[in-house]
Parts: sequence; C-alpha cells; structure tokens
Amino acid sequence: MLRVALILFVECTFFIHIRAQNHTRDNEDHGQFSKEELLGQIKPSSHAAFSLVPQKYTSKYGIYLRTEAFQAFKSLHEAAVDEGLEIKILSGTRSFNYQQSIWERKWGKPQYMGWNAFDKALDILTYSSMPGTSRHHWGTDIDLNALENSYFESGEGREVYEFLNRCASSYGFHQVYTSKEIPNSPRSGYEEEKWHWSYTPISIHMLNAYNALISTEDIQGFQGSSQADSVKIIQDYVNGIRILDLE
Repeated sequence: MLRVALILFVECTFFIHIRAQNHTRDNEDHGQFSKEELLGQIKPSSHAAFSLVPQKYTSKYGIYLRTEAFQAFKSLHEAAVDEGLEIKILSGTRSFNYQQSIWERKWGKPQYMGWNAFDKALDILTYSSMPGTSRHHWGTDIDLNALENSYFESGEGREVYEFLNRCASSYGFHQVYTSKEIPNSPRSGYEEEKWHWSYTPISIHMLNAYNALISTEDIQGFQGSSQADSVKIIQDYVNGIRILDLE
C-alpha cells in the first residue's frame, strides 16, 4: 500500500498530510539520504548541504539549516518584515548528541524519581524527542520566536502565528505538530507546538527515507532507549504529524 502526501491550498495555507505505516517508499527517497543524516549523526558545519544561519535571522550563534530550507526561510522572513513582524530562529539542526543532552537532562530530573521507565519516557515525549527521532536532526525544521504556545495566543505572538498560518506554506513551511483536537484530523505523538515549522519540500522525502531505512534497533545509546518499541516511537512520534491518507 502506497501512502502519499496531499497538499490542500486554502488562502495561502496548506497542510501536509502523510502516513507511513509500512516501509514501502519510493526508491529515490531511500537512496537520497543516509542513515547518519536521518539519525542526526553528521556535522552540519562540514556538510555540503548545510549553511550557517547569520545572526540577522537567529538569536543564537551556530544555527545550521539545509541550504534550500534556509533560502526559503529568508524569503519568509522578508515577507514578515514587510508586514512589520519579526521572526527569529531559536533552534535549527540538532545533532544526535545535542538531542541526547536534552533528553538525558530531563530523564535525570528528581521529579521522575520512582517512575518506571515507560511512564517516564512517555512524559518526556510530551514535547521532547528521543535522540535519533527528532525532525531537528534533518536540517529542515525550525523553532521560531518562543517555545511556549501561550506566546502565540496574544499580542505580537498572535500576529506572528496568524501570519505563519496564512503565508508560511507559500514558502514551503508548515506546522507539523498541530492541535490533536482538530476534527477529522487525528494525530498521535507530541503535543501541539505552534513554534515548530518544517520545510516540507525536503522533510517529506526525509520522512519517507526514515520509514524505509530506520528501525527501533537504530535508536539506541542513551538512557531510556530500551523504551523505543514500547512507546511506539516511530509509529506514533516520528510519524505523529497532521495527516490525511490516500489509498
């Protein structure tokens, strides 16, 4: 069974809908990306497909994106400026090791003392990815302005979010972790992240390749990795984006 993406255009906004419950994918996607790229085991600073994001576009130093994604973001940024808005990248490409530091810092919090490993993993997965499973490994996904949904619900943050929903898709960016309460659009995995936007012209193909090449046997080397199967990390989290299936 082949699962394909449907792009719906509505007033400058469209959503990417993809489901991959089996690992049958187009061979071009399989060979286009290495396991190391998909798992975050590369150095973007020395990878030909990546560019350093200048300070003009980020509040941090050392942020990298795939060059195509960055060029698209520059155009999106310009469109925001034209509307009197500012969008800044807080996070771009993350290595496996960086994601491991985030995950294990949370894993070791005193609040989890006495928890079993399964429940602890599920709780951390509310917003944080297991190393080797984050879309941030791919160089296609960005966090913008603030890491709290509340920022995007009032004032300037609301204006930014309305702008992104209206026009980000014209530049290839989509909010992949939308509300789970949207009617007729079931989604598993992480809670809504209004700050997280994905450059889907590339990330669609990387997800296809991930589903074809990666198994939970590849997700190891960190505290709690033994729970990858139990929490259905690939089925429910890597693929836990807003979806619509076409047979």
